[in-house]
Amino acid sequence: MSLQIKNLCAGYGDMPVLQNINGAAKPGELIGLLGPNGSGKSCLLKAIAGLITPTSGHVMLSNKAVPSLPPKTQAKSIAWLAQDRSAAWALSVRELVALGRAPYRGRLGRFSHADTQAIDGAMSSAYCVDLQDRRFDTLSGGEQARVLLARALAVGAPLLLADEPTASLDPYYQISILQSLANEAKSGKTVIASLHDLNLARQFCDRVWVMQKGKLVADAAPQKALSASLLADVFRIQTKNGFSVQIPEKN
Repeated sequence: MSLQIKNLCAGYGDMPVLQNINGAAKPGELIGLLGPNGSGKSCLLKAIAGLITPTSGHVMLSNKAVPSLPPKTQAKSIAWLAQDRSAAWALSVRELVALGRAPYRGRLGRFSHADTQAIDGAMSSAYCVDLQDRRFDTLSGGEQARVLLARALAVGAPLLLADEPTASLDPYYQISILQSLANEAKSGKTVIASLHDLNLARQFCDRVWVMQKGKLVADAAPQKALSASLLADVFRIQTKNGFSVQIPEKN
């Protein structure tokens, strides 16, 4: 399922955030969405997911506007992994992952064989099969992140959106989750994930979108997009002796 973004403007209430965003994504790509805090990454992901109504412009899935899709079709087409990792659910891991199959369940709420296969496959892809009988609210942050990813994968949607899926995780879990997302892209899905770690973006992403002040300022392979000039302009960092260092603020 292809994604097209055309002249997209959106924001929160009366506060504009996104300014004339244009972009496209195709199946088989893992796109890293990069940019400083407040640059509009989350707003863009929410607009793509249909959680925010654009003030102008369009988000299209295979030439169909996202807001025009029936709710059930939208739920099957777009999997959403939010930043929030609430630990309030007193559900088993398997029960929580199974929530991803809600768009497919019939009137009686029973799981089909396809549902069971999707749940098993999602837990395997997110490396959390060994956690399936534990309660979600007893897990560590890294374990919870993998379980929530599994819930998103269980949807089986052709478009997967992940908002800072590696935030506050140690390197092992960061790499595990990025590997899972890369595998989903390789299977033919379109995956867009907002990230803060530039090295992980270089290692795992096929392409990066760089946001600055509500605008998309770069769209290319990581090695090309994350140039020295862009790092200095957007992220206020420069490379010295192979390391990234912060550029001192001018007085």
